[in-house]
Amino acid sequence: MQISIKGYITSKKSELFYDCADRYAYDISKNKFAISDGVSKSFFPKIWADVLVSNWVNVDWKSDNEYIRYCQSEWLKQVTEIVNKSDSKWFTKNAFNRREPGLATFVGLRFFERNKKWFWKANALGDSFMFFVPEKVQDFSKECIVLSSKKEPITFDNFPDYLSSIGNVHKGEKHFKENPLSPGTFYLMTDALAEWFLNGQGNAIGKISVWQNQKDFERFVDEERFNEKLGNDDSAILIIQIVDDKKEDLNYVSEDVSNINVLIEDQQKLIEAAEITKKEELELKEENSNSETSIEQTHQEGIIENQPVEELEIPKNGLFNRILRKKESEKPIKNEKLAIDENEEVKEEVQEENQRENEFSLQNEGNNGDIEKSANLENGQSYESELKSSEELESKVAMPNKSSKNAIDKF
Repeated sequence: MQISIKGYITSKKSELFYDCADRYAYDISKNKFAISDGVSKSFFPKIWADVLVSNWVNVDWKSDNEYIRYCQSEWLKQVTEIVNKSDSKWFTKNAFNRREPGLATFVGLRFFERNKKWFWKANALGDSFMFFVPEKVQDFSKECIVLSSKKEPITFDNFPDYLSSIGNVHKGEKHFKENPLSPGTFYLMTDALAEWFLNGQGNAIGKISVWQNQKDFERFVDEERFNEKLGNDDSAILIIQIVDDKKEDLNYVSEDVSNINVLIEDQQKLIEAAEITKKEELELKEENSNSETSIEQTHQEGIIENQPVEELEIPKNGLFNRILRKKESEKPIKNEKLAIDENEEVKEEVQEENQRENEFSLQNEGNNGDIEKSANLENGQSYESELKSSEELESKVAMPNKSSKNAIDKF
């Protein structure tokens, strides 16, 4: 028998691969395959689902109880390490102290040889499913083998059967099937894809057959969600195709199985690269903004430097102030024509001011002359008047009047 394996996985819309609680695993050396869906509202469901599938495919367990107990101890060990970290949240510690469990659905498939013939055996619990579709299926509903713990009629809800990471409080009982290995395809699916597969049947098989890689699967999920044919939930699928090559041994010819840890790492690198790019763009934008501001300031300074003196905010309080302002200015006028015009205007104003000062001086001199002349004239008249009065007095003293003379003469 030739065996080909494909496996694809994705998270809910608008969530990261890191948030995905679905897991699958396989080991070709043991011919074992498993898929699990961690119940999102439970405690560390991703770890529980991962522990269940990886330990189931890697070890040949003597009993199911032994397998469950070992998985529970492994889950507790990993969760304890997380809770004891310094950055662990208080509500995480509280849930741990309350001994809240992780919950998950499960499907396991294995091939084994008995009496030189190959058989397959599967077990399932919860709303994760195993489908086997024969190579030349004629009637899907009659020939397709369906395995889960869901009862007929199958309905999907938020309360599936599950395995618990603590104690024996599991919900539901595992269902088992066993048959001879024959050509056909096994499909191990978590609940969203299982519901879509049951609704689509033959059409669903046709769509699955064209998937060549993880990107094809992601495009399919996006389209079916957009068309409201696939629920918005974590989705995982393992596809194991069996072809009869007329040989007794099992021969694995191809494997194309996405590793969730690699998908998480690659996505994280893209996020970090996008953040770096965004940061660089913001820094460049800020740098360009500062540069534009600097250029604008320089441009404004250039405009001010090139403005004529009259247009600057200098008080026009006369020639003295304008000349003083012009001398205090340290920035030379760059426009030669403007400088010449300004000098001519200043010269004309100087001449006009000098002329006004000359006229004012001449007027003042004339006025001063008249004032002095008037003063001199007044002084002269006063002097003449004083001189005349003095002469009259002297003449009166020197020459007595006639009446006095006549009197003397009488004696």
